Amino acid sequence: MLEPLQFLPWLLTAVLAALWLFTERRRGRASRERDDSARALASASLRLTCISQAVESASDAIGIGDMESNSLYHNRAHLELFGYTVEELNAVEEPAALFADKTVAAEIHQSIRAGRSWHGETEIQTRAGRIVPAFVRADIIRDEQGHPIGIFGVFTDITERRTAERVRAEERERAARAERLESLGMLAGGVAHDFGNILTVVVCNAAGIRARKELSPAMDQRLAEIEVAAQRASDLSRNLLAFARGAEPKKQRIALGPLIEVAVRGAVQHGPVELILELAPDLAAVEADPVQIDQVVSNLAVNAVQAMPGGGKLRVVARNSDGWQGSAASSPISGTVVCITITDTGGGIPAEVLPRIWEPFFTTKARGTGLGLATVYAMVKKHAGTIDVQSEAGRGTTFTVVLPAAGPENKIRPGLIG
Repeated sequence: MLEPLQFLPWLLTAVLAALWLFTERRRGRASRERDDSARALASASLRLTCISQAVESASDAIGIGDMESNSLYHNRAHLELFGYTVEELNAVEEPAALFADKTVAAEIHQSIRAGRSWHGETEIQTRAGRIVPAFVRADIIRDEQGHPIGIFGVFTDITERRTAERVRAEERERAARAERLESLGMLAGGVAHDFGNILTVVVCNAAGIRARKELSPAMDQRLAEIEVAAQRASDLSRNLLAFARGAEPKKQRIALGPLIEVAVRGAVQHGPVELILELAPDLAAVEADPVQIDQVVSNLAVNAVQAMPGGGKLRVVARNSDGWQGSAASSPISGTVVCITITDTGGGIPAEVLPRIWEPFFTTKARGTGLGLATVYAMVKKHAGTIDVQSEAGRGTTFTVVLPAAGPENKIRPGLIG
């Protein structure tokens, strides 16, 4: 039988083994905790890196500031859009430097102070002074206890969206205008036929009276003018009837110079208006219906003279151009074109009226029919051309008619230059 002291080495060995095992377990637990902590820190660092990269690469301009509106951070898009670094923006004395409308900036600041976010469309202003439409969102940054500690703003440039909306609006307006012109054609078809018959009676009677030998030279001259004018009106009536029925213009190669000169001189001969006529000597030929183009130029010139009842200047310019870039109300045209501009020094067209001048039956004249400019617009379009207008109150109006040239090999020199 073993003595108690004989168990002592075995007991010490067991205790030491237990202590060693306990120590190793604690060491392993601490190591795992350190590993978990390291992994958590690495994960948090990775998240911050991803967030930072996402913010920096965002297409929207993002800025962060404190509650006193001092800038703390701008992403790359913010710098590219506005042109300010954080330091430069903080140095600007104007607190609403980023906004074109300062009342919007005040509204945003008031909302943030009241603990509310703000979003909406407004116009922002770059360091270079450029005005840009933008969707803006401003919100509050809060700490873990929910206390406000800062502000962040997101600015989205909506220039392309606004442009697309404007294009769609113009397309809708063109479609509506086409419908209105169709209604004009229906009305014109009902009137032109009977009107042409009446003019035929005028032409025939004028010719019959001129055949009498006892007429004085002055009376014969007046009857000749009546005959020419009635014949011209009869041609216009037939042409309007053809347009109402959907017929294409009777095009032929013509020189615009003489046609323009006759039309505008006729418009100013009985008014206190000074005519300035500038016709390029190398004006290109066009494929057009001379009756319709005469009506286009005459109508615009007469309107210009009527806009200057107390006198003024009518400037008519015709020149060649390498294409037409178009405008908000017209489409571009490639190749050589002939541009006819008719400018008056009248009172101009009111801004609220300008978008409606091409509408059938719309007029501001006491005795107007509202058909003149609508017919002009339709005829120009029938010739694959375009017409544009610019007007400023008190400064006058300019109509620009653009027609495709027949080709560089078909230039015709006008006989008379004013």
